[in-house]
Amino acid sequence: MPRDEVLDMQVRIFRKFGTRHHIAPKETLSIFEKFDILGFISECYELLHVSGDECVLDDIDGILQSRGYQL
Repeated sequence: MPRDEVLDMQVRIFRKFGTRHHIAPKETLSIFEKFDILGFISECYELLHVSGDECVLDDIDGILQSRGYQL
């Protein structure tokens, strides 16, 4: 998998997550680090890149909720 495409998706989803939940980049970063969301995107890129961004965001919301994080 091309690293630049993974990075592009990670940045795009990072920004869209913050916008979706009306949170600042610093808080988004804290959440993404705590729950290794960037790692999830990297590991699952082959499946995620064929989904729309909204679907990926829904997956991330599900991961966070299943781990006890309230959105």
